[in-house]
Amino acid sequence: MTRRRWTLLAALPPLLWAGAAFAQASFDCSKASTASEKAICADPTLAAADKALGDAFTVLFKKLPVAQQTALKADQASWVTNRDGGCFQMTGDTLTQCLLTATTQRTNFLSGVGDNGPANAPPLTPTYFDQSKKNAYDITIAYPQFAPPVGVKFNTAVKDPIFGKDAVKQYEAPPPAGMPGSNFYQVTYDATYLAPQLLSVTLQFGGFAGGAHPDNWRVGLLWNPASDTAVALGDFLADPEKAVPAVSALCKAQAEKDDWGLFDNPDFDAVVKDTKSWAVDKDGVTIMFDPYSVAPYVAGPHDCRLSYDDLKDLLKPGGVLPPK
Repeated sequence: MTRRRWTLLAALPPLLWAGAAFAQASFDCSKASTASEKAICADPTLAAADKALGDAFTVLFKKLPVAQQTALKADQASWVTNRDGGCFQMTGDTLTQCLLTATTQRTNFLSGVGDNGPANAPPLTPTYFDQSKKNAYDITIAYPQFAPPVGVKFNTAVKDPIFGKDAVKQYEAPPPAGMPGSNFYQVTYDATYLAPQLLSVTLQFGGFAGGAHPDNWRVGLLWNPASDTAVALGDFLADPEKAVPAVSALCKAQAEKDDWGLFDNPDFDAVVKDTKSWAVDKDGVTIMFDPYSVAPYVAGPHDCRLSYDDLKDLLKPGGVLPPK
């Protein structure tokens, strides 16, 4: 660039400089209308993240069969709505950070990597199952799959809690007479960690097939992609029999401090000893306590968050945690 050209650019008003951010977004910033779109176009870093998200969407879209492409477009539209709702009423830097976090997580999701980012592991592909009948039911499911021949056993294991034992069929009916609305069954997921020897996926469920209220629950899967086998407590805890009550005590202390509204005699051990209650990320673990596990439905779901430093005396030397 010549000195004259640089001088002319430097003299441009700040508003025109914002065009650099406009060019990076995945959409036409001249047509930005929502608070989120305007925030994206106003911040170069956020605009670049949005462009990366758009690129990840395009790459995945081209890989999928037509039926899955249609489902992906619907899922992306739903994600935008949820993103805007999650960042609603935020302004300034708070809004920018909220959008940046959501956008980065979604880019990882579409790219098939964990929340820890690229880690030289086989990518996960979001797979969709959508089915609906007007005034009867609405079923929307997203679940992760490895591309064969990688992860054949994982691909089966992750589908079992979603589709097994007629899990879908119970929602494929109109609600009971006099019950407003329709039945629904929704599943999505988050890959909180993915590396060659450790995968942590959390399936998130919501469902209603009559009753006093909808249900929501989570299922965690800890997996070793290299061996295509489930990760057991003994793979990361030095002595599970001693570690389970110790972890339970840590979680109970959090619950009492944060007033979870516990049952009179909550069974923390039953949750902690089940690996399906565990989610792993680069900084620590989350033990998931769903409604009815240790507290009534009205108390909602709760998470016991523990750092690897909290667990250092309980972890197995050379085990899969903390992740390398």
